[in-house]
Amino acid sequence: MTVVQGQLVRGLGKAADFTQIDWVRRQLIEYAGIDPHPGTVNLVLRDSANRSRWRSWRDLPGHAMVPADAAFCSARCYPARIGGRIPAAVVLPQIAAYPEDKLELVAALPVREHLALGESALLTVELCPPIVAKAVLFDLDGTLIDSVGAYLEVARIAARPHGLEVTERHVRQSLATGSNFWKAVVPQDRNGADAMVKALSAHARREWPRVLREHGKAFDGIAGTLDAIRGLGIRLGIVSGARPEVLELLRKVGVLDRFDAIVLGADVSRRKPDPEGIVKCLRELGVAPDAAVYVGDTPVDIQASRAAGVRAVAVLSGAGDSAMLSAHAPDRLLSSHLRLAEILEPA
Repeated sequence: MTVVQGQLVRGLGKAADFTQIDWVRRQLIEYAGIDPHPGTVNLVLRDSANRSRWRSWRDLPGHAMVPADAAFCSARCYPARIGGRIPAAVVLPQIAAYPEDKLELVAALPVREHLALGESALLTVELCPPIVAKAVLFDLDGTLIDSVGAYLEVARIAARPHGLEVTERHVRQSLATGSNFWKAVVPQDRNGADAMVKALSAHARREWPRVLREHGKAFDGIAGTLDAIRGLGIRLGIVSGARPEVLELLRKVGVLDRFDAIVLGADVSRRKPDPEGIVKCLRELGVAPDAAVYVGDTPVDIQASRAAGVRAVAVLSGAGDSAMLSAHAPDRLLSSHLRLAEILEPA
């Protein structure tokens, strides 16, 4: 029931504008984590078996997409994965004459180019089932903690005396890839570049506890999410390269005691994407990797999940955007932690 195979066909070329309409884009991000690449991927279902499976999908409620303009029909969307790799959403317009052999998808990536698909290629689409888990592990920055603004502020404080410009793009790229932030900001042909990188890094470290207190915060609604997951009998952990002071933001909103195990940067010798932290946390929880989920906001988090053998859930609340995260094939892509409990089932 959960997998349908169809043949790639060209659409009418009218969907590109539709997927960029504000209310369409907002609802696709909210319900499926998809900030859509312009246009749709169209499949035709040539045989009765695939059409039957698609009819079973259509009987499911999905997520209702409500138009902001009366000129458009309503639709339902279903989170899915294309080719077992690319997060997507199946979009079903709520019109009586919609063909029963047609499947229409949106993704954050140009699917044809990303998968190197030829004309009339066969493509599989999998409806995302609930994830069965005994434990959910969380990254901190960008996942539980809204801290991108704090990183930008501390970087600007350290860079200003040296006449260096720091942008949000610099910050997001460094957080997403785990690359050395200051090496990307300091021109490598500048005299004393290596010494300057060390000085900037030291300055930022000194300022960080204060800046984090003033500019960082736990994401709204985090207590409700954690309680809903715990209510399913699922244990909670944290795996992050962050320093201990970030935990104070969780203590401040009264949720730190919800976690059964915490592994930070000082507790491991190798940072993500190495799986050491996830493996250590699972050992403390007594949970096998195939019964666990890791939730993060960057490609590095997805890579660490894969290396540890756990399911990867990516959220759009931090450094990674929808296309960047989709390219690394998470098991699920969500707008934020607020959608997490609804995709989980207890083991």
